[in-house]
Amino acid sequence: MRYLIMLHGKAWSEQSVLSACQFSEAAIAQGHIIDAIFLYQDGVTNALPNLEISSDELNGQSELLKLHKAFGVPLWLCVTAGVKRGIHETHVEHGFKIAGLAEFAERCSIVDKVIQFK
Repeated sequence: MRYLIMLHGKAWSEQSVLSACQFSEAAIAQGHIIDAIFLYQDGVTNALPNLEISSDELNGQSELLKLHKAFGVPLWLCVTAGVKRGIHETHVEHGFKIAGLAEFAERCSIVDKVIQFK
């Protein structure tokens, strides 16, 4: 089974980010494919460079980057949501890629399921 994950949660203290990563790891362990994680709305904050998140808060960015490095899961952020929040292509953490809703829609047509984490 192929999955596309849509993530809305902020990089800090959002259980949805951790849940999306845990789901993705479990799916990969069972032989499924995570085509991409698409960061949307406040989820684009996960791609901000130089985040300083307190040790007592969840760090969504580090969890997403672990997933990307370990399994090659593409991390896309919505260009429109990014621009609305002051995030531009030159202002993203290494490992994240700017994408549009066209790429998201195209990917939706080839995966078996789209799962949203808010």
